[in-house]
Formats: sequence, structure tokens, C-alpha cells
Amino acid sequence: MKQFGYYCLILALTMTSCSSQQGARKKNTEQISMISLSKTPCFGTCPAYTIEIDKNCIVKLDAVAHVPNDMKGKYKTNLPEKEWMLIVDKLESMQFKNLQDQYGNRQITDLPSVNTMITFAEGETKKINDYGARGTEELSVLYTYADSLVRALDWEPVSSN
Repeated sequence: MKQFGYYCLILALTMTSCSSQQGARKKNTEQISMISLSKTPCFGTCPAYTIEIDKNCIVKLDAVAHVPNDMKGKYKTNLPEKEWMLIVDKLESMQFKNLQDQYGNRQITDLPSVNTMITFAEGETKKINDYGARGTEELSVLYTYADSLVRALDWEPVSSN
């Protein structure tokens, strides 16, 4: 009987821990209201686009040049909520607010930039200009993830009315 009480205590602690982690994760996702990532062109075939994702999982894409599937123009789609949470988790784990505002060697020409802006629920924004797209390893992972979203999501063209 004593062991049964011990197992119940462990189970209760585990459930409380999981629910508090879920609560913290939900709180983090509510702190970010918009994520914007723009890749600028280079003299070659670098993809150039802007992708914006809001807290309601609405995604907008402005495809400029060399975007997969030869997309050009404005598109929209919805992001699964689990993907939004994954992005927010990535931003939280890299401590995005504490990263530098600029990265890269401006004396090298023909490198694309990545401009990332996070808008927080209270209206504060954090912007990073990464010339050459090699700021930190975590930022590189974020850029690769954005590229994969551009390729994988089911985009609908937006009429230019």
C-alpha cells in the first residue's frame, strides 16, 4: 500500500509538471504576435522573399525572385498551430531578444541579407539584420526552417485588388 501511495505521488507530480510546462509554452506563444523574415536578393539565384506569420497562424508570402516552384507575387496560407509553437520555441530557446541587432561583414559584396523582425504582444519589436545569413547557428536553423515552410506549405495566390 505504501508503494501505491508513492506511485500516486510520482504520477501527480508528473502530471502537474507537464501541465505547467504546457502553460508556460502557451504563455510564450501568446507573447509573440508576429514573425517576419525577409531574404534579400543577391547577384545570383538567392531566393528573395518575405514571409510573415501572425499569432493566428495566418501566413503571408511576398515571393520576389528565385522562390521554389517559380512563385512570384503575393500568397497566403494557414500554418498548423504546432508549427507556430515550434517556431516560438526556437525563438525562445535562442533568446532572440538578446541577440545582436546586426551580423555580417559589410565589406564583402553580393551577399544576401536576412532581416528578421519579431513583434511582441505588448508592441515591442526586435529586429535583426544578418548580412550574409551567418549570424548564429540558431539563426541559420531559423532561416532553413523558413525556406522549408516556403517550399512545403500549400499557398493560395492573393489577388492584387
